Amino acid sequence: MKGEYIVIEGSDGTGKSTQVERLAEYFRSENRDVCVVEEPGSDDPDKSTPVANELRRLIKNGNLVRSPEINLALFSAARRELWREKIAPALAKGAIVLSARNYFSTLVYQGYGEGLDLDYIREMTALFTSERYMSPDHSLILTINDETERAKRIAERRQLEVPDTFESRGADFQQRLAAGYSELARDMQLPVIDCIAAEGRRKTVEEIQLEIRELLGC
Repeated sequence: MKGEYIVIEGSDGTGKSTQVERLAEYFRSENRDVCVVEEPGSDDPDKSTPVANELRRLIKNGNLVRSPEINLALFSAARRELWREKIAPALAKGAIVLSARNYFSTLVYQGYGEGLDLDYIREMTALFTSERYMSPDHSLILTINDETERAKRIAERRQLEVPDTFESRGADFQQRLAAGYSELARDMQLPVIDCIAAEGRRKTVEEIQLEIRELLGC
């Protein structure tokens, strides 16, 4: 049976990892083999590899000033590791692979956010992964069109020892990311789920999960 590759994208603070976990619980309850991945790595070793986690440690360290090209190289290396060691083998076994982020994040963060050419990012990603990686079976974007609410969600997390490279950047950068995700959704025809309800309240995890499953047809 062909595996299924599902990606949940969005800016920091949109709850991607939480929704991936909820979705994994659902598919496991349906007796499906599930592999969960977080890019560029994870605190949970089951969702990453030692190499990817070392690269993630460098990527997230906001004290290390780097060029956008170096960020692209680091992300691409972590991405190749996760693709070859986690994602591709799981798909080959017929598993459902659920990922919080894929190269769409780099198009937004290093492209729209840091100014790299989008085609250059795609070319680099193609060299490090494959067409299968770059064309997930299902992709969607979680968004919070309220910077105050997004910042509040990030503040609710545990305190980091060093500033996060991208979370700690200013409002201008965060606005470029939000605009980038909007353009990406339009250009690639990706569905978007707003984490804020029409009346302005924060949607519950359960509400967002139901919207995701509806989009996936499950």
